[in-house]
Amino acid sequence: MLKRGIGIGMLCLAGHAYSAEITVTITDDITKDDSECSLREAIEYVNKGMPEAGYMGCGGKNALSTILLDKQKIYTLNAKVDVKASLALKTYYDTTVTEEAIAGLNNAVIKMAGKDQIFNIDHDPKDLALITIKEVSFEGCNKSICAEKGGIFYNNERLVLQYVKLSGGNARLGGAIYNVGESSATQNYISEVSISDSIVENNTAVTGAILYSQRPAFTLNSVVFKNNNTTSDAANIFSEKPIADVALLNDKNINKLSNSTFLNNSGYIINIRDGIAVNNVTIVGNQAGVQFDSQEGYGYLANSIVVGNGSGTNCQFNADDKTLIQNNLVESECKSGDTKYPNEFWDGSKLFAGNSSEGSCKSLIEDPDALLCPYSTPKNTFLGYIRPRILLSAKNMFDTLILNKGRLDLSLDSTQLMCETMDQRNKNRTTDNSWCDRGAIEIIVPSSKSRIGQDLKVGEVAKLNILEYLGDSDLYPKEKCESLLNMKNPAGGEWQDGCAYIDQTLTKSKGTLTLDIDGNLVYTPNGNWHGADIFNLQIVTSSTHFNENKKYMVLEDYMVQEPNNEFEDKSVKTSGGAFGFFGLFAVLGLVGIRRFKK
Repeated sequence: MLKRGIGIGMLCLAGHAYSAEITVTITDDITKDDSECSLREAIEYVNKGMPEAGYMGCGGKNALSTILLDKQKIYTLNAKVDVKASLALKTYYDTTVTEEAIAGLNNAVIKMAGKDQIFNIDHDPKDLALITIKEVSFEGCNKSICAEKGGIFYNNERLVLQYVKLSGGNARLGGAIYNVGESSATQNYISEVSISDSIVENNTAVTGAILYSQRPAFTLNSVVFKNNNTTSDAANIFSEKPIADVALLNDKNINKLSNSTFLNNSGYIINIRDGIAVNNVTIVGNQAGVQFDSQEGYGYLANSIVVGNGSGTNCQFNADDKTLIQNNLVESECKSGDTKYPNEFWDGSKLFAGNSSEGSCKSLIEDPDALLCPYSTPKNTFLGYIRPRILLSAKNMFDTLILNKGRLDLSLDSTQLMCETMDQRNKNRTTDNSWCDRGAIEIIVPSSKSRIGQDLKVGEVAKLNILEYLGDSDLYPKEKCESLLNMKNPAGGEWQDGCAYIDQTLTKSKGTLTLDIDGNLVYTPNGNWHGADIFNLQIVTSSTHFNENKKYMVLEDYMVQEPNNEFEDKSVKTSGGAFGFFGLFAVLGLVGIRRFKK
């Protein structure tokens, strides 16, 4: 077994020598008949039908049309690459069994060094090629007008993007993507774009800084769109014409924008034409909002937040517009919408509880009125988000502008857009539509206990932050605990933030605890004891305080203190030898390496 284990370790060291995928081995933009494989050569090999003899150091017998890039490496291109065949492009990376592979955080980067778009995706007009790209970031030329159409992609096929970042694209039409989306005399299909779990930022165009499509042909779900700039009066997601035939529309082929966030974009966000449905999106803090131009009534906006986008520019209506608008949080220029599922108006003056639209969120005592927390990206996540706040002024869980604002009507004589089943973070929304929340984020309240704690040496103090265990809630401010609970602190003294109360469970109290409004918990042991202090920390949050019988949530705390190790180091020192026992152990440890090909 020892011999076999070493063999497995050495095989792991060999990398992709036996893999059927096409591995790009150099980062430069080179076309040369040698043993190295560049990105341009790899794509051209697939374009040529993947001959068994290979091409310029790429591929060979039994090769697959999957191209692999190494994590976090930057691959430069001097000019665009033509993509003429179906292929998959993705980042691969190694991680140990103790590491978590978080999609989006290890992306390889494809960067345009010249003044051009990155990929020109246009196949034989007789059929539709499928181009799937996962966990790859693209940096456009970052110059004025990288291309006439499509600063990063020109697409006339089926383009599927997941966990990608598109930035720095600049074109006259389609700063990031130009999608044809139109049939012609030589083709009977419509090219389309699908983007999910991705970031599109800092792209520029005269029209359609994010996406320009001749006709609507897209699915955009769980995407963050930030700092894109459309320089005309047109929209960032722009469709030149409506769908060709509304009679062919159904739930499966409608072009949908859902569970997505728009922030700090210049120009209108999207022009809703017939064949476009916008559902559960958050459009806030942009220069302008939504344009409505659904001539036949097959455009939709529902269950969304569209506020704080310029002065009087949250909504712009074409004179003949018939868009079905239901159950959104909007400002007055967006009108009431559908009489059966009307909009609700926001008349507040403070949008973000922070010093800007991005960054940390102020507490409910520092800012009791702001509607939203600023955009922020939690640790070890790819997408950031804008969290709605549950204000202390709300009388109950339904007395808010965002929380539990779905509508449920089972009548058969009306059209209703139900909430999406998942939110931007892929968190489940409630199956009861009347309980779902407006916007891209479903407010999550933990339904089970979380366990927290820390291992300490004698003389140390435990410090940790508990906000991540509160779901999407804030700690209830200490100034309001007595009036909420109708009692003084039973432990004596003033209430702490969160109305914190310690319930000793398995041990007697062995320390003191403080908690502030920002979730910072400090535990100080009483003396040099050895063992554990186990207790439940009961805290009240902005969501739990509505409960009549149980206004708190519980965190199980395990604080363990051990004496300092003062034993003399008796370990045997060794030297010499070519490999040694620990070297052999390291090779065996390679068995615990997993290779992720995302």
